[in-house]
Parts: sequence; C-alpha cells; structure tokens
Amino acid sequence: MRKRTIRIRFARATCQESERVLSTPLLIDTDMGIDDAAAVCLALANEAVDVRAIVGVGGNVDLEQAVTNIDRLLTALNPPAMPVIGRGMDQVAEGLVDRRSVLGKDGFGEVDLAASGLPVVGFREAYREAIESAGGELTVLAIGPLTNVATILRESPELARSIRRIYVMGGAVLGKGNIAGVAEFNFHRDPVAAAAVLASGLNITVSPLEVTSHVSLDESNVAHLAASGYRTGEVLARLLAFPIEHDAGPQRGKFQLHDAVAAAGVLWPSLFMRTRMRLEITTEGEHAGRSKPALGGDPNTQIDLLTAVNAGDLLENLLESLCHEAFVV
Repeated sequence: MRKRTIRIRFARATCQESERVLSTPLLIDTDMGIDDAAAVCLALANEAVDVRAIVGVGGNVDLEQAVTNIDRLLTALNPPAMPVIGRGMDQVAEGLVDRRSVLGKDGFGEVDLAASGLPVVGFREAYREAIESAGGELTVLAIGPLTNVATILRESPELARSIRRIYVMGGAVLGKGNIAGVAEFNFHRDPVAAAAVLASGLNITVSPLEVTSHVSLDESNVAHLAASGYRTGEVLARLLAFPIEHDAGPQRGKFQLHDAVAAAGVLWPSLFMRTRMRLEITTEGEHAGRSKPALGGDPNTQIDLLTAVNAGDLLENLLESLCHEAFVV
C-alpha cells in the first residue's frame, strides 16, 4: 500500500484579517473524555479563540481511544475550520487507573458517534506548526496528564518557550484530591511530567480541583443543550447522559465540568480569583501527584493558581456559548 504523506499548514494572521488577529490561537492537549469534550465544544463555539490543533494523550482512556474520540467529536461537530489532530503519548507506569468507570468503556458514555478517519499527525509536528504559525501568541490548554507538554519542554525547550501561556487543569492544592484523597487524577497519572512543567518557568495558569469542582451540569442543563438546535449543544447533551445517570458518588445527578472550567479560564479570566505561588509535586509513592504550596525558591518558577470562581456566571456563560445564545457575562 502506498504510504500517504500528510502535510499540515496553518494560516498566518495578517493585519487585514482583523477577526483572526482578535482570536487567540489555541492548541488543546487532551485525554479526550466527556469533560474534555465539553471544553473542546466550548472553545469551538467561541470566536475569541482559534482552535488550531487538538492533541491526544493517555489518561481518561488509553491514547488510541483518546485520539479516536477526538476524531469522533470533530466528525460530529464538523466545525468550519477543522483543527489538526495530533497523536501524543501514553503513560507506561504499572497500576495506573483510568476514568472509564465514570465515563463509559470508550470514555464517551458509549454513545454512537462514528469516527471518519480524519488525518492524524505526530504531536511534535502538531506542536511545532501551531507554535511557529502563531508567532509567539499560542495558548496551550492542557486538560489531561502533562506527558506531551513535558516532552516538548524537554526535547525542544526553545520551542516550548515560544508558547505565550499554558492553562492546566490539574492538582488539588487547597482542597481534597480525587486520588487517595490527596492527589488529582491528571497529576497522579504522570506526576513527573507535572513537576517538570510547573517548575519550568513558563507562563502557567493552574485550575485545581477545588475550583473546577464548583461547576457542574444536571438534567435540566442537559435538556437545555439538547434543545439548542446547534451541534455543540446537541452532541454534548448526548455525551453527558451517561455520567449523570451512572455516577453513584456525592454528585449523583450532576456532572462536574473540570476541563470546561479550565477552558473558561482562557475565555473569561475575570470570573476567577488567583494568586501567585510555586507548587511542589510528589513524584512517587502512594501520594504521587500531590501538589502543595512551596515556600521560597526561585520566584521565576511561580505559577498563577486559580483560587475561586464565580460559578453562577461561568455556568450561564457556558450554556449560552454552547447553545449560541445572545448574552454572555
């Protein structure tokens, strides 16, 4: 069989393209489950960002399933400008947990969404093209384990330092974690990567579990999405049915939108309170992934930590964006 060569190119913004200049070029790095899908739908529905690439990573599901889910979501949404899909890395440590028990065997609530075989490139190529085409303006939204980001930082540090800002969903800093009560899933899945990225000195904003857990959707919200008449709302409503019906935890009947809250940090930063600090990540043992405030040290390695959110306004903005309604706070 003849091997196809896939070439990807990104349009470079010019002063004549005022709409493109006003949009933030965005690369999303995701272990594509249902909450990740909510974040991607939100980004694609918002003209303030220009989603250039979506790169898969292992986490909620294995890497291949994550990449397949990216294809399935984009096929269902059929956005006007199709982002590049990148295949990233999985984690290899023994005994790692995933989130299939909450998200379904496929991470997508076992909903019948078909993949169409969209082209896939290596994550290094996807990152390089997105960074270089953005001219120092690229934002990265990392809503899965930080395996890919840490690899780019290690292998191509100068390239990584051309990223304008990285928004991370991860950590449980001032509250309880969802792994062993102390760690958050993304950081636990690859704690070494989390430690390397957060100590890199890059411009990083972290959305921790104690903030993202304040925003959730219930059945009435899902009905609102389903009745929107727009693909983003309709597709997401189908995905959300499974976790809302099957979650037996304290949030029964609701689904927390951790990754969509991190995306909201890009779109509506005024809805959050934040502080500057360094974070120390436990990299091994039963508490791997635990994130703690670190005193002293190099101030250049501090990150912006989100500490509070206006959950009511954020939920309103989210629903109005996904349903293409008129008013956003």
